[in-house]
Amino acid sequence: MTPLPKKLQKAIKQGELTEKQLRQLIALEAEAIGLSAEEAITLARKRTLPNNHIGGDLSLLVELLPASA
Repeated sequence: MTPLPKKLQKAIKQGELTEKQLRQLIALEAEAIGLSAEEAITLARKRTLPNNHIGGDLSLLVELLPASA
């Protein structure tokens, strides 16, 4: 997986992710399993992501997105 940018690491540690940063994190995790962010969001909502740690992380991150997103 691509290393997390320092600003994103800091936001995670502080528990203060913006929606933009959350989407950035989703995109990085999705890239690690060969998906676009949009594909990962769709699959997460359908509950059809790979059954591995990255799929689990993505599922949780997508749950954190606002319902209208």
